[in-house]
Amino acid sequence: MMGCRYNAKNTLDKNYLYLAEKHGARVFAETQVVDVLPLNNAADGSAGYEVHTVKSTAWLRREPRRFTCRSVVFAGSALGTMDLLFRLKRKGSLPSLSSQLGNRVRTNAESLIGIRVPHSAQDLSHGIAIGSGFYLDDHTHIEATRYPAGSDSMGLLATLLTGGRPGWSRILSWIATLSGSLLRHPFRTVRCLHPFGWARESLILLCMQSLEGSIDMRLGRPWFWPFRRVLVSRGEGIPTFIPQANEFARKTGKMIGGMPMSMLTEILFNIPGTAHVLGGCAMAASSTEGVVDARNRVFGYKNMYICDGSVIAANLGVNPSLTICALSERAMSHISPAPERP
Repeated sequence: MMGCRYNAKNTLDKNYLYLAEKHGARVFAETQVVDVLPLNNAADGSAGYEVHTVKSTAWLRREPRRFTCRSVVFAGSALGTMDLLFRLKRKGSLPSLSSQLGNRVRTNAESLIGIRVPHSAQDLSHGIAIGSGFYLDDHTHIEATRYPAGSDSMGLLATLLTGGRPGWSRILSWIATLSGSLLRHPFRTVRCLHPFGWARESLILLCMQSLEGSIDMRLGRPWFWPFRRVLVSRGEGIPTFIPQANEFARKTGKMIGGMPMSMLTEILFNIPGTAHVLGGCAMAASSTEGVVDARNRVFGYKNMYICDGSVIAANLGVNPSLTICALSERAMSHISPAPERP
């Protein structure tokens, strides 16, 4: 998330895009796709597509461009791909997209907890991002992670570990926990709550579960921004409290002499924190169940693919990057190579 000081992070600009350019691909930076239309009145895209783009970093001179192609691959991550496909379906560019678009969006059923060790003798920000991981039970996987130096602003999202059911009862429990801690250990509590030195003194526990749980997303106008349609969630929220994870954080904090922490947004707003948004264009057997088939082909269109985390139809319980990679490479393996040019 924060990058690597030694250019070893597995990011698109250092692997896939770099390798694609070595094989002749052209990459257009700072370019946003705003429309995708089938060519020559072939509604299913069998004649190819035209792709319209604008400069993503410009407000006025947006430099519109038009590309034509035989095939299209959407790979804008779960949220980016969903947002674009919703807009294309709404404006009538791709009307045959499945009605399942936006359904079964997942977060890997995550909870971000951690331990802060005030005046830690060891610099916890130094080292690789994910140092270890283990299964707490059959459905719960925890990874010990760290943020590098310079990431202290993340500490503004942290507060004292608080359990309980979402809603007012959990907020009241948090107030009681915070008040009690300030009375018993005022200096230590304040030291844990302010962001300065957070990365150096914090161990983050990323808890992920493979249990069923999802929300649906649609384009809508939220009350706080009615001027433009954006992705909004629908349905019952994903749980923000994992009891066994909180208990593990308490035990770990006691063992290393730190204070266990929760995310403030989980307590106050019942909004889960996640690094892994999945689903929304789920892989399925038919368009009545999902958006793409087993080869990542979009139902209703020819030579159109989705190759990112949006096609994953279940919580994995672990970091999904290798699964996304494997699904995408498998999809590409079914495409016949282009004939060699004379």
